[in-house]
Amino acid sequence: MTKASLVGIAVRKVTLLGHPVLRRRLRRLKPEEARSAETRRLAREMAATMEEYDGVGIAGNQCGEDLAIFVMGLPKGGQRHPAGIELTMVINPVVKAIGAETEEDWEGCLSVPDLRGRVKRPRTISLSGLDLDGKPFERTYEGFPARVVQHETDHLNGLVYLDRMDGLESLTHLSEIGRKG
Repeated sequence: MTKASLVGIAVRKVTLLGHPVLRRRLRRLKPEEARSAETRRLAREMAATMEEYDGVGIAGNQCGEDLAIFVMGLPKGGQRHPAGIELTMVINPVVKAIGAETEEDWEGCLSVPDLRGRVKRPRTISLSGLDLDGKPFERTYEGFPARVVQHETDHLNGLVYLDRMDGLESLTHLSEIGRKG
């Protein structure tokens, strides 16, 4: 799926923090459900929504669905991650840390607009799940893409990045990041 293939696809309203679906563990899909036209349509709508809201990832519950699916992607050359992230749809993700190295960095969320906080996460992870053909896969991610995978997988388990923060001292409005004084 490419950016051009998202033209004309419906954009959904992003579910905001406080909506009960954001705090639910989402239903895992059977392989035949993963392959369905309905799931493919949902994945396209999620990708279009992520792009419309300038996100890097979006989970099923952020689009009002009780399904364990997320989409992530970022064009190359941007400030957030110059290498970009390939547009990827993941169903029933399982994340495992590789090694003990962690890193703390800023996170934000489409469901918690305009706020950012620092979250410590494993630097390198293994991601397994199903693709849109219902086929199992496994990939390794590190750095920023690993953070995105963990953030989106948390959503599917009813968590938001605020739940992962060690404290709220770093929580800040986006416009205030880096302000001295």
